[in-house]
Amino acid sequence: MTIKTAPDATLQDVVFRFLHIGFHADAAVIVFFVLSGLVLSRSLRNKDAGIVSYILRRAFRLVPVAVASALIIGYLTPASTWSQIIGASIFYDISLNGVLWTLQIEVWGSLWVYAAATARRTHPALFVALLVATFAVSYLDHRPIPLFMSAFALGALVDDLPTVAVNRVTASVGLLALMTADFILGPGFAMRCWQMLGAFCIVAYVSRHSVWLTANSFAHFLGRISYPFYLLHLAGALIIVKLGVRSLGLDPYSLFVVYGVASITIAMFVAWLIHTAVEVPGMTAGETARGLLATPSISPTSAEGEADA
Repeated sequence: MTIKTAPDATLQDVVFRFLHIGFHADAAVIVFFVLSGLVLSRSLRNKDAGIVSYILRRAFRLVPVAVASALIIGYLTPASTWSQIIGASIFYDISLNGVLWTLQIEVWGSLWVYAAATARRTHPALFVALLVATFAVSYLDHRPIPLFMSAFALGALVDDLPTVAVNRVTASVGLLALMTADFILGPGFAMRCWQMLGAFCIVAYVSRHSVWLTANSFAHFLGRISYPFYLLHLAGALIIVKLGVRSLGLDPYSLFVVYGVASITIAMFVAWLIHTAVEVPGMTAGETARGLLATPSISPTSAEGEADA
């Protein structure tokens, strides 16, 4: 439902519109892109261990959980094939898990951030040119990858905002733009622009101010399991279907609530297991691999010299 179709909307349309605002998955994805641009830019601002080290770190961060989620969802989906599971594990095939399109963008965005951070450190003018080119390409090409590179670019600019511009007013306006852009503007490029600008304002505010919503222990827990939960929320839904919730004879609204609460709870538990058993060891392995890569090799001649010294 959009503002143009609102006069003809049914009660069900209105209810689901408010639910959509409260649980706006599309908006959350865009916030994730902007936040990713900010976090990756900060990690590269004053240090650079090289592109190989950076790619290793990102690979060990993203791929192990993707493999685990592909195996789990593949097991829960009777018609799945090994080709789909392998493709999902490397973000190539999204037919098994539709949310993987965002991980494809994340991979390209990670490379964009590295290029931007390198340009900022070495040739600031090149960094500005890259920003201009990115926004121009997004304007000309509305396919997901070119379009959402602008979200990563905005994330890279968050720390450049003057403090006076980051306040509750801009955050509130950003939240309003993010959550209602699709209702007011309808699908299209303008909607995406408003959503990205809204996400930019929100991320800028949260990155500089303590917000209860993100400062409590439960929020920290959700942050830790957010990546596996994102990839595995479909698994929670599949498990609920297998448990036969639809056969309870509930009315549509009650079924929606039960289905939603139960599937989210199960998905959170599975996500915690994957975070503990896969994600954390994967990140540790990534740091170990980067450390080995950064350790200079010692030739026999130099070793003899050190021994003589």
